[in-house]
Amino acid sequence: MEHVLIWPAQYPLLLKGLVENNGAFILDALEAWPECETVTDQQGVRSSVLPPLMYILWLKPLEPFESCRYQHIDDYDQAHQTYCDDLLLHIGAAGVSQDELIAKLLGVFSHYADIKAQLAYQTEASPASLLLSKSYTRALSVLLQHGLTLTAEEACDLWKVADQDLQSDLGHMLEVVLKDKVETLQVAVERLQGDDTYVGLLKHLCCGEEVERLLDQALLAHLMSKNAKQSIALKLIEQGATGQSKDPDGKSAMMWLVEQGFVSAAQALTAHHCHQSLDDLGRNLMHYAVMSNSTSMLELVESMNVDPRLADVTGMTPYRLANQVQAVAAKKFLEQRGIIELSFAAKYEKVARVYSLYALVAILMPVQLNFFFNETHSNKLSATIMISSLTLLFFALARWLKRSPLYPQDSSPWSLIGVNVLAWLSMSMQMLFSVVVLIAVMGS
Repeated sequence: MEHVLIWPAQYPLLLKGLVENNGAFILDALEAWPECETVTDQQGVRSSVLPPLMYILWLKPLEPFESCRYQHIDDYDQAHQTYCDDLLLHIGAAGVSQDELIAKLLGVFSHYADIKAQLAYQTEASPASLLLSKSYTRALSVLLQHGLTLTAEEACDLWKVADQDLQSDLGHMLEVVLKDKVETLQVAVERLQGDDTYVGLLKHLCCGEEVERLLDQALLAHLMSKNAKQSIALKLIEQGATGQSKDPDGKSAMMWLVEQGFVSAAQALTAHHCHQSLDDLGRNLMHYAVMSNSTSMLELVESMNVDPRLADVTGMTPYRLANQVQAVAAKKFLEQRGIIELSFAAKYEKVARVYSLYALVAILMPVQLNFFFNETHSNKLSATIMISSLTLLFFALARWLKRSPLYPQDSSPWSLIGVNVLAWLSMSMQMLFSVVVLIAVMGS
């Protein structure tokens, strides 16, 4: 449905009066101003007349390609059109910007009309959005002093384009000019993820501890996004974010930083982070350093004395994780520090090899007893020494394999513990038999 904005025939007189500060012209224009209303004709075309304030903000009718909400149509003759155009061109040629001009016109207009009442009139294009679309901060400042209220989006937009003086003035007016303080906080925190300009706005909206909490939330939200950047993370950290916020899985902002491989940002947060903290899966920083597959990040986490062998609740250690995600650099880093783990099949093979040797040692005990107590075997010394030597060799080999850094450190079942005990008992008894046989031979 087409929506037409009518520029009343009284507007050129109002503009002339405001520029010349002629009260008679202004009052005449305001008195003859048509009623502000929206009328729909039989063809469904809506025609609106707005309060004079809105026309001052536009200064002149917009061309069709400039208008997004209304089709601007003036209701005055060619002479008045030419006058308005020439006047605005002359003022622009004098070096006065449209922002300055609108601010001056509003200053004059405020002496003859109730700006606050006109601001309350509901229009499709709000005064704040009109001025913000062109970054007219001076005009906005005047309207704020006369009762203009801002939505959350408008407040954040104004804060971004405002200079330091206007930000300071706005900070003192926030309680009055904001329509919804809570919503403004939410929008500012969302935008803070990509621009630290809004830190100042947060400081005006809440106390110090609350600002730190919001900065932490913004840092976490930014790191969880697909377009996370270290430069933005560093800005938030510089403003006071400590990386303590956690996502629903208990993963802190520091862990997200480490996983992203943002070394400088992670280094800036080391003083605020408990190095032994875990997420809900029982993973520490080393797990996430492995997922970054960054040698620099692994070295940083290593310098923080984080346990590189810790298994999470599923039994996943950093080394196993490196194998699972094919993090080649992380795997090489851990192996250079002697942190190597075997697959289940390789572990089974090593355990089987060790306890097979223990079983042989245990089996050699009854063989030794047979040679020792059987009178038919005359050469007991040679048999004892040979069997004892084999026992010692097998036992030493088993112990050497078990001391390997790759040997699984998992607890053994009772059956294997029994084999181990028998092996120790077998070796002890055979050493005793060897001593007894040697004493007997030397005595004879």
